[in-house]
Amino acid sequence: MNSVFNYIPCWFIRRLFLKIMGASVGDNTTINMSQYILNPKNLKIGEGTHINRGCLLDARGGCYIGDNVSISYRVSLMTGSHDCNSKVFSGVYLPIFIDDYVWIGVGAIVLQGVKIGKGAVIAAGSVVTKDIEPYSIVAGVPAKVIGKRNPDLDYKCLWKIPFV
Repeated sequence: MNSVFNYIPCWFIRRLFLKIMGASVGDNTTINMSQYILNPKNLKIGEGTHINRGCLLDARGGCYIGDNVSISYRVSLMTGSHDCNSKVFSGVYLPIFIDDYVWIGVGAIVLQGVKIGKGAVIAAGSVVTKDIEPYSIVAGVPAKVIGKRNPDLDYKCLWKIPFV
């Protein structure tokens, strides 16, 4: 799927292709080229969301992205891991929930089982290992709260450049 998906030149055709592959993708959502998507049947993306180039969307455990979310370049959403104490190194999968108006900075990593509250900001390079409260600004490895965001959000992520 990924080898075909990444050669589709227009975001609106990529969005249609994801829907054909079983993902739920809202209107006005743009998904740039160079993505790596695992198990699109468990991927749900809301309306007006923008996913920049080079992201890893691991939906094996379920990946739920809200409306008007901005996901920057090379972000990894990882729903899968391994049980290091398992004799057979068994896989462990937990969903990721990202609420509306979240902004995830360049190169951030969100690990399995995490819920990111409405309007939260994840700084570039952060590793999110625990739930993030709404309107929190977090940074670091592991991500820690460094501030609060204005809760009066009413913008739309409308990236209408056709060939990205």
